[in-house]
Amino acid sequence: MVKVAVCEDSEMERELLKRLISSLLADRGITYRLMTFSVGEELIGTYKENSYDLIFLDIHMGEIDGLEVGRRIRELDREVEIVYCTSSKEFAIDTYEIHALGYFLKPYEPDKLGALIDYYIQKHPKNNRGYIEVKSRRKSVIIPYDEIIYAESENKVVYIHTKSQGDIKIYSKLDELNEQMRDRRFLRCHQSYLLNMDYVSGLIDYDFIMTNDDVIPIRKSGRRTLMEQYETYYKELLGKRE
Repeated sequence: MVKVAVCEDSEMERELLKRLISSLLADRGITYRLMTFSVGEELIGTYKENSYDLIFLDIHMGEIDGLEVGRRIRELDREVEIVYCTSSKEFAIDTYEIHALGYFLKPYEPDKLGALIDYYIQKHPKNNRGYIEVKSRRKSVIIPYDEIIYAESENKVVYIHTKSQGDIKIYSKLDELNEQMRDRRFLRCHQSYLLNMDYVSGLIDYDFIMTNDDVIPIRKSGRRTLMEQYETYYKELLGKRE
């Protein structure tokens, strides 16, 4: 998941940027959480409790401008990517000291913003790749991770059971699919099954019950470790929801 913050004092510009970023991330199958702020002080004040991966900062804001906000955030977080948004080119050089990922002039151009998001995804592939691209019926199909309920292997065919795209048939090995989807929500619980733990509704004996009522067996080898792995993930999931 990409944690995004937008800090812009103009409500109209803030909502426009929010919609653009949300649409571009969703189109790329990236799961995200986006927060908005009207003043830099609020963003800085809550940063320790809510860190971000990608921040869009207006330069002209209230008492503390975007450049100073960027400097203070850099003191707290050296890894976060910062993108500056402004109506003037005059501050472009000043953003280099903050190691900004980008500098955008208003009005925003969706294509250029999309290119920056693509660059961000390429720069941070492990944290932000939220989808797989597969070949099914001679067509490329993009499947967001949060759409996948589980994948089932049968001989040299894998059926990917999804929430809204139905069952997608691909000619592959489950080992190869498991290698592609390096995301901790997926659990290889059986030689023939790879499931998304977000869609587990419960455990009965030595089987996982999925939210679509399908029953997925847990292999005997390493069964205790697999169940502990799920229990740890489930507790973390509950903690995030509280």
